[in-house]
Amino acid sequence: MARLAQPVQLTASDTSALRAIVKKGTHKSRKITRARALLLMGAGKSASVVQVEAGIGANQYYCLKRRYLAAGLSEALEERPRSGQPPKVTGALEAKITSLACSAAPAGAARWTLSLLNERLVSLDYGPAVSNETIRKVLKKAASSPG
Repeated sequence: MARLAQPVQLTASDTSALRAIVKKGTHKSRKITRARALLLMGAGKSASVVQVEAGIGANQYYCLKRRYLAAGLSEALEERPRSGQPPKVTGALEAKITSLACSAAPAGAARWTLSLLNERLVSLDYGPAVSNETIRKVLKKAASSPG
């Protein structure tokens, strides 16, 4: 037997908060789109009408509805943190790269090269091995040259 769809019943405070978000227009566009979709759901519009008028897909519609019914308005409007690998180069590592590049060149070399910097970073155990391009970007950001 099919499960009956639970309608979205917005409270007066939720409705006024959503209207303020849509009217003000200073929030992120994704948040405004979610607010518009919730207002349409609260007005009793069908799923297909809400999707067309709010400009969202079916998956976003059902996820938004489920999040609102389960956790409330604040959870439904805000974005969850996205997954991703943390950056390998931190501010401390950037400082070490810059200070190493500004130091005297190693014996047998006229100047620092990106590969020499990379080898020295690993040998001094400053952090994980990073690519030469990453070192170049750090030095460029610091407005420094390796020579």
